[in-house]
Amino acid sequence: MAIESALSSRINLKLNAGVRQGTGGMIVRTMSLGKVVSQADAAKVMSVIGALVPVLSVPLFRIERQEVTVLEN
Repeated sequence: MAIESALSSRINLKLNAGVRQGTGGMIVRTMSLGKVVSQADAAKVMSVIGALVPVLSVPLFRIERQEVTVLEN
């Protein structure tokens, strides 16, 4: 029987750092928060991010949660 164990959990904040002059595409910067508790629910994560947004120098446009687990026999 396989066992799944949490290895790491992180939140990636995608930030709009402006527009590229040549192409007009968005310049994306990423800010990561590591060591997030795997069992933290989405509402708690959003609460923490909501507290961070006012101190960021560029606007936030996307939030990604990344969970890494290990499967073992």
